[in-house]
Amino acid sequence: MIDAMIMKSRALTPPVPNIVSSSGNDVPLLLATKLSPPRLARGILPRPRLERLAEQVTERSITVLKAPPGFGKTTLASIWADSLAAQGVAVAWLSLDEQDESVQRLLFYLAAALNHADPCLGRSCLGLQTELTFFSMETLASLLINELIGFDRPLVLFVDDCHRIDDPVLVNALRFFIERAPQHLHMVLISRRELPVALLEKRYVDDLLELDSCQLRFSLEETRDLLRKAGLELEQAGDLSAIHQETDGWIAALRAFLLAPQFDVRGEPRATSRGICLLFDDLLNSLDGPSRDYLCQLGLLDKFSTALICELIGAQPARQLMGELQRRQLFISSLGEHEHWFKLHPLFRRHLKRSCLDQQPDVVADFRFRAAQWFAKRGHWLDAIKLGLEAEQVEQVREWINRCAMELLERGDFSTLVMLEKRWKLEAGDVSLPLRMARAWAMGLALEVNVAETLLNELESDLAGRQQNGPASRDYWEMQSLRAMLLGLADHNETSGALAARCYQAMQHRPWITNVLLNLISCSHYHAGRWDAFYTVPPTFVDGRQGPGLLFHDCYRQSINALGECAQGRLQDAQSGLEHVLERIEHSFHARMESPNPALLALPNALLAQLHYWRGDHATSETHLAKCMDFIAMGGFLDCLAAGYCTQARLQWHQGAATRARRTLEQLDVLATRHAWQRLRARVLLERVWLNLQDNKIREAVSCSHALVELASQADTEATLDKRVYAQLSLLWLALCGIEETPILVENIEALLALLQERQLELMYCDIALALGAYHCLRGLPEQGQPLLDEVLLRIQGSGAISLLQDLPLGQACERLADYVSAQWKAGVDALFSAGQRLGPSAHSCNAALLGLTVKERQVVQLVAEGKSNKQIARDLNVTPETIKSHMKSIFAKLKVESRAQAAVMLQNAPPLQVARA
Repeated sequence: MIDAMIMKSRALTPPVPNIVSSSGNDVPLLLATKLSPPRLARGILPRPRLERLAEQVTERSITVLKAPPGFGKTTLASIWADSLAAQGVAVAWLSLDEQDESVQRLLFYLAAALNHADPCLGRSCLGLQTELTFFSMETLASLLINELIGFDRPLVLFVDDCHRIDDPVLVNALRFFIERAPQHLHMVLISRRELPVALLEKRYVDDLLELDSCQLRFSLEETRDLLRKAGLELEQAGDLSAIHQETDGWIAALRAFLLAPQFDVRGEPRATSRGICLLFDDLLNSLDGPSRDYLCQLGLLDKFSTALICELIGAQPARQLMGELQRRQLFISSLGEHEHWFKLHPLFRRHLKRSCLDQQPDVVADFRFRAAQWFAKRGHWLDAIKLGLEAEQVEQVREWINRCAMELLERGDFSTLVMLEKRWKLEAGDVSLPLRMARAWAMGLALEVNVAETLLNELESDLAGRQQNGPASRDYWEMQSLRAMLLGLADHNETSGALAARCYQAMQHRPWITNVLLNLISCSHYHAGRWDAFYTVPPTFVDGRQGPGLLFHDCYRQSINALGECAQGRLQDAQSGLEHVLERIEHSFHARMESPNPALLALPNALLAQLHYWRGDHATSETHLAKCMDFIAMGGFLDCLAAGYCTQARLQWHQGAATRARRTLEQLDVLATRHAWQRLRARVLLERVWLNLQDNKIREAVSCSHALVELASQADTEATLDKRVYAQLSLLWLALCGIEETPILVENIEALLALLQERQLELMYCDIALALGAYHCLRGLPEQGQPLLDEVLLRIQGSGAISLLQDLPLGQACERLADYVSAQWKAGVDALFSAGQRLGPSAHSCNAALLGLTVKERQVVQLVAEGKSNKQIARDLNVTPETIKSHMKSIFAKLKVESRAQAAVMLQNAPPLQVARA
């Protein structure tokens, strides 16, 4: 693909009139390949969010596609051209090249393109071929405009590769034509660089549609679909996020990765191919020497501004370089809404950095340190510390850390302090008290609880003999607050909540610590099911003026609130709260030109993944998992870890990847063992029971259930019911499948149901009651089982948690159960499954099948869905009916359907393809 991107080939099309020039004329024989869109390659991914913009093309006078090479500009324009032609719009196409470097030649080819669209257009200009150079631009353009005025259909003129023509020629050739063209002419200009301002300066905003690399790059969902279409199955959901981050949605890099998927020693994807490196080298070689050197130095920076570059290389070179970068669209993009802060594409930046280290080693250290100092003066501590360490200015970095440690922590950037802690292993005497305290907090937040406890014990020991640091001092209560947090992270929620309440009442703390204490109190009430106390805990303190750090406490609180709402069956309320806090965090950080800590954003994303899975929306669940699985183990508390990993395992099983599902549960088991989280280990065992029953691995299911029962029988000081529920549910599943039935099982289950109902734990109640109702029915006791099933169905209809029904491990008893339940209950379940069918496992297989269609086949199915016959479709697509029949045979085979109606329904029931977000 890269070679085709550098030397773009053109498909052969029916020839235009054979006009031969005389000797010395500026217009040689017309090339037919310049007058038709390139043939679309196989494997093109459907991108409805962009494809549907074809409708807006006919509503605007000018549409501009501008982006570096490999962002799919020409492909998208070709799809638009096909789509518009199918709707009866006249379409003209012109691909420019370096030979078109004269106004007359360019307008002559423009006339040829219009003539190719309709024979009545462009004839006057084409008839002047032998005397073309003697006519002015105004004359030639006026001839074209007059013919267009008499044309009675809307016409879209695509002009590709505008960057191959010098700006003065482009302006002189097209400005007059664009300004005076009739309203039914719509132009699409495609370029690798900014178009000259003179071409667009008189256009109103609503008359101009512009798409750049930000809109053209693949979204996370589109990256997932592309990998799936190519047949690449990822080991973990986090791999998708890593690939997307590595390529930054650049289509050429994604294609290069698909040709030879590679991961480095750290498991990070590598999408840099030889072709991409050659492309980068070509771009660099097009610059003059000083600009090339300065650009390579920019590769040392994660982000930059004009002011920073002025400081580093001088005002005049900086302005010249920034202008050149933006004009040429050299893989540069602005950060959020901040037009004065920029970043380079990660692959391009890595290439520049490598070139700088190889070719300019003498300037690297000084450049990095001066940039670090600039960032430090403005309080951009993360950038200053990173660059300072790379410049090997260790003492300066230590000084900066002493100044900003608590600020970094309160902003949620605890990972930086953890990295420094592991790198330096500082002794207690080397650092100040605030830094030592910040280090202990940071290690705790990163789930390094044992290390944090060691640091805390050292602090308490050092301060034990100081009178001013006794039980009445602020330092003492901050240490107690830290201990309460460590207890909570160790899953001792009742003890943690009690200590946090004492700390909260002891004195007024700064907002950051106050929020920690409130979250710990709230978490303890959630686990104990004390809902009245849970809903009366004061809200976390959030003040946007004090920076985004306090929003992270709100992120924790909303995650805890969502767990509580989900436990009580209020899934929509939980979803609304989580989405709202994510929106607030994104807005806050964009306003400050910063990036939030992904480890903390992983908390709500993991819960949203679980929530959408419960509701049967597997595609959305996958999307949230891709955003969190790489980071959830870095700073997520137990319940969020369980939500992420268990949801991923079940999705993998539904996708036919049972082996990967087992490995996912093994990874979760490792985390549970490392942190001594017995409740999480119980959840892992329950998931293993479910997985083994689904795969009919009876011995493994029984072994895991026995281990779970033993684990639940151990003494527990916490008020949570989780382990008891997991153990009884595993036993009930075994009995349901006719494998093993323990004495007094039903009595124990009924007592547990009463307790769950008393504590209003709706989802746990439904899980247990559903299995018990099915068990009674299979034993021939429908009078006991049917009321439970009816009650559960009513509750699930209210909550929307249809996966509880879908995931009931019935095994071979599934068909027998249908003989015992009422027809009304089966109809209710069928209605729920029908409503969820567009989101669940069937939607996944439907979506995968549609991804296998070519662009032309998708257009055929879309026209079938509109009720058109083969003859009408053939006429719209300008092909023969026999070609349409061939397409339909291929469509039937790929979609595994037997009729046109089934194919149309399948297209309509594929919302993930139709609503992909940018």
